[in-house]
Amino acid sequence: MKDETGVAVIAEYVLLLGVSLLIFTAVFIGFSSFLTTASSDATSEAAYRVAAYLGERMSDAVEAGVSSDTSIDLPPRLCGHSYLAFPTHGGRAVCVLVDGDRYEAPAILPADVKVEGFIVSLPSSHHIYYEACSKAITIS
Repeated sequence: MKDETGVAVIAEYVLLLGVSLLIFTAVFIGFSSFLTTASSDATSEAAYRVAAYLGERMSDAVEAGVSSDTSIDLPPRLCGHSYLAFPTHGGRAVCVLVDGDRYEAPAILPADVKVEGFIVSLPSSHHIYYEACSKAITIS
């Protein structure tokens, strides 16, 4: 009789431990998922902001109609990550690549303007060169 009581108590403790571990694991997974989603949302917002800003500055350079060299200020990192900004094929949009994820914003440019180059987040000095006679934009 005494052995059966001891086994029942041990089984009860093991069952409570298992349930506690299950609850802890579920809470940990939920919290981790929340943090990952929040970080991803902040990164995508920052990347879209950089792409839109770069597209707007390119459009402004062409709109002036004269050759120019415009210095632009971009953040050195997006949510702690380095990034790469580049025009899409044809130059109709600007892409920002952060940790393998690609974010894109349109660039409103005339059809005959060529866009080339790319921007790496560091160093933080970046330029947009527009050559009016060849209708070419170079980002660097």
